[in-house]
Amino acid sequence: MHDDLQAAIESLVEEYDRQVREVREAHARLSEVTATVSDGDVTVTAGPQGRIDEIVFHPRVYGRRSPTELARAVKEQIARAQAEVAERSREIMAPLMPEGLDAEDAAGGGFDLGALLPDPPVRPAPDRRGREGRR
Repeated sequence: MHDDLQAAIESLVEEYDRQVREVREAHARLSEVTATVSDGDVTVTAGPQGRIDEIVFHPRVYGRRSPTELARAVKEQIARAQAEVAERSREIMAPLMPEGLDAEDAAGGGFDLGALLPDPPVRPAPDRRGREGRR
């Protein structure tokens, strides 16, 4: 029995260590995610968590687009770059998510953590003297 328990504990520790490694690797990959998108006139680079790192305008843009058109193009490229970063981040996190939990739901808070947890153990009702009941 002792050997079985020891083997089970070692297996759990190995699994825990593997999961910690995977989470650390995913975290490192997430910190390096970038996306660069361009419509030819406006180029936007987004970094981790969709942070905008760079906006570059092609020199010809100033004579070709009005300020309103340029503003719209910038917003569109920012949205595209951020969406691409978000998608890459979801792809990195998806293999680490527990069954039944979507990476997008987890990031947006749109999930019920309680649904993933087991039901709490049922304890026997106390006897007349207030002691825990027998099973």
